[in-house]
Amino acid sequence: AAVAEPLELDRPSPHVAVDEEESVPLSNNATTDGGGGLADRARLQIARVKKWKESSFAVALTEPTWEAEQLKQSAFWGDDKAYRIPRSVSNYNNDDDDDDDDDQTDIAVHPDTTGCLCCSAMLCPYFGAGRVGNMVVLRSTMEKVEEVDEDLETGEVHVRRYTRPKLLCVLGPYWPMLLFVTYPLILVVSGWAYYVAIRPENGVSKPFPIVFGWTVLTAGLIVALALTGCRDPGILYKHDKPPAQHENSWRWSDHTQTYRPRGAHFDADTAVVVEEFDHTCPWTGTAIGKKNMPSFQAFVCLVFICLIMNIFLITGAL
Repeated sequence: AAVAEPLELDRPSPHVAVDEEESVPLSNNATTDGGGGLADRARLQIARVKKWKESSFAVALTEPTWEAEQLKQSAFWGDDKAYRIPRSVSNYNNDDDDDDDDDQTDIAVHPDTTGCLCCSAMLCPYFGAGRVGNMVVLRSTMEKVEEVDEDLETGEVHVRRYTRPKLLCVLGPYWPMLLFVTYPLILVVSGWAYYVAIRPENGVSKPFPIVFGWTVLTAGLIVALALTGCRDPGILYKHDKPPAQHENSWRWSDHTQTYRPRGAHFDADTAVVVEEFDHTCPWTGTAIGKKNMPSFQAFVCLVFICLIMNIFLITGAL
């Protein structure tokens, strides 16, 4: 069985040839504008773009690790200019190649649209959490993949085998909302209902069907929320070219420099492309897509059922 391990974002994508020679340390000298600071900053820019292109996932340009994000939050708060990447370094494709405005010809690191990255930057380095876009990777492993690609013109079949990271436990950028707002609300209301109505008092308790139903529904609500907020929502792997059988239906994503299928969209909050993307839900802390939509639908249904049942229990109507 595969052993789970923290996700290493410097693992090369199967689509990219990597030159394994440089390891660029983060340095506070990169915050200065003179002397060696410029050189350090340039090296950081090159390393940032290199890791972005090596990523196996369809992600926007972000800091490669939470340690780097921590440095950015502390040293470059609001300084977008310090995090713009020269086009000559990034080889970034843009349709506006004729634009002479320097501000338009540089790539900016994807901005924080959530307001929560400071929490991730502050805490995630201490837990050894990995990063994919703005998602916090708590548990991951490597999986073996075999792709069969058939040439529609010649009929020749090509088989390609490689390994890629598989995300097992992932939190979205709004995880503080999940942990400190959503779960406390559920636990407080459920605890109140238990104390007022479910808890046996003087040897007398509610009828067994009510107690059993309340217990199952409340446990189901807590589990559905966990499965929604801690599961990979369907982050797309990077594709340098669309599959031959879907060549006309896949579209190019400028944000992530990859092809994506219909229904997969770039989410600015998570900074990744999510398959069958629906929306980003701050209450669950993450994006809702292909892989966590069933548990999200169960969560929404159970929220209303449990809320109504708890109101009846607390008011004595049940």
